[in-house]
Amino acid sequence: MAESKLLRLKRIEVDDLFGVYNHHIDLDLDDRITLLHGQNGVGKTSILRMTDAILRDDFARLKTIPFSRFMLGFHDESTLELSAKTKSDEETHVLSLKSSDKVDSESISLNTSRAETIAAQVDFLRPHGIWPDVWVDDRDGETLIGHDVLSRFGDQFPNVELRKKNLSWFSNFLDKANAHLIEAQRLVRRQNESMSSRSRRRYIYDHQPISSVVDCSEDFRKRLDDTMANYGRNAQKLDQSFPQRLMSAKEQLTVDQLQSEMETLDKKTADLKEIGILDATPDYPFDFDTLGDKYKPTQALVMTLYVRDTAGKLRVLDDFANRTRLFLGSVNAKFQHKRIRLDRQKGLVAESDKDESLELDYLSSGEQHELVLHYDLLFRVPSNTVVLIDEPELSLHVAWQKRFLPDLAEIVQLSGFDVLIATHSPFIVGDREDLMVGLGDSA
Repeated sequence: MAESKLLRLKRIEVDDLFGVYNHHIDLDLDDRITLLHGQNGVGKTSILRMTDAILRDDFARLKTIPFSRFMLGFHDESTLELSAKTKSDEETHVLSLKSSDKVDSESISLNTSRAETIAAQVDFLRPHGIWPDVWVDDRDGETLIGHDVLSRFGDQFPNVELRKKNLSWFSNFLDKANAHLIEAQRLVRRQNESMSSRSRRRYIYDHQPISSVVDCSEDFRKRLDDTMANYGRNAQKLDQSFPQRLMSAKEQLTVDQLQSEMETLDKKTADLKEIGILDATPDYPFDFDTLGDKYKPTQALVMTLYVRDTAGKLRVLDDFANRTRLFLGSVNAKFQHKRIRLDRQKGLVAESDKDESLELDYLSSGEQHELVLHYDLLFRVPSNTVVLIDEPELSLHVAWQKRFLPDLAEIVQLSGFDVLIATHSPFIVGDREDLMVGLGDSA
């Protein structure tokens, strides 16, 4: 399904959360950013995780969160609701989907765990033995909950059934709704999410956890390779069809029009070289003084088509270039005595202000948080996704916290997704109290 067709999350309701709280949250669909605030323990993080769990078909993650009803409402007025059947049987729930023309519902058990089925197929994972729904990684002794198993190994076993019952209506709905959870712990990842399924399956057996900034660098390199390959294919297609299109060309730019458009293309090319997407080759500016009165119709046809083709070739790079420019600008505006740049062979690299190479995972925790968060938002989130961010203020200096919301608004405008943020920081909120939703008794 095209990203533009994804449903936008409009409202979240949860009743009897922890047996205490009833929260009703209306998301801001105009500014596309909503801030949750409240004292510790009122359920900010739980609401993010519950939203992510139900939109990822991972109900087992909800077992440890007491609630009687959880509802997601979308902009088309459809609602997805999970309600406890009885208070004495909290693990049996009714899942229902209400749309404009019908209601689908089915009883489900939160004990039904796709993570359990997947863990049984991974040789180095074994049940903890004492704690239910916890597994131990025999390679390094790390303990994993169901969410960890799904996020790390789920893509390797896409055909594992979650339930015996065929909830095709639910699966079809999930094709139209997307969530992306960015948890408070975001500096370590088990696997490179940009790998193909086959490569990633081999990777998880052979490798230990890696730094998220290193993972971002590798992911960026592959995205850059894919973008340049697409650029090359498009350029080759235009070059090969140039003679045929020239024979039927009719548009003719004047000398002044040609000069204006060539200058625009030269600036665009220079910018792409500056940020590192195009190689820094020598420039050969065209001398328009050589045209003068000698600008013949045949020359006008050729030059016009050349300008149009050059613009078409560079247009393929627009989206990637805009994201890269915003990413580098946001991150480097905050870093002191160092900078991030892109490298065609290495991906993202760090350098000191003396041009000395720096290891990415030697950056400070605050610098790594800034890099990873901005990278995820700009390169890993489809449009019309609901992005769930837990405590973006972690490890960030007050000055960086104050810049977070303006930077995020710029990213949202470019990427077109909605954001729900759980935060304690008044510096994150700044003067945008209009985006806040208070939770708890004294919110």
